[in-house]
Amino acid sequence: MRNALLALGFLILALAVASPGTALAGRGKKGQEETQKAKVKVSPDGTWKVKLTPDAASLAKGGQEFEDTLILRKGKFRSTAGEAEGFGEGPCRVDGSHWLSDVVSKAGGSRHWHGELNADQVEGEMTWTRADGAVLNYTFTGNRTGEPSRTPPDPKPGQ
Repeated sequence: MRNALLALGFLILALAVASPGTALAGRGKKGQEETQKAKVKVSPDGTWKVKLTPDAASLAKGGQEFEDTLILRKGKFRSTAGEAEGFGEGPCRVDGSHWLSDVVSKAGGSRHWHGELNADQVEGEMTWTRADGAVLNYTFTGNRTGEPSRTPPDPKPGQ
């Protein structure tokens, strides 16, 4: 009986040492650095070179792959490729790393953009409802041009 209790004790100790919580607690300095990096906010303001790819249904409706430059600045959004169809600047809403914008053109219809930002990359979707009523769906990926705009982490309360 005593040997069985001793074996059970060793088993419990071994499980405690190998548990995920213990592994996370022992991450040390590297874990603290990763946490610090996660707190640095990346500004959505910037210029992004992207490639847009239509889905299969949009290809059948005449959608084509194209490159664009997206400009997000001070709560405004602009697509340089959209300017040719009469799309101008529109409001841009940002929530964390997610952003979205809707722009309208008398000749071109409307475009709904939304995406996820990271320090130097962006990816998302654009839905173009053309003036004739056809809906084209695109995905896009791309990179920031120039250096990302970083803001310092929020100070801790009391600092």
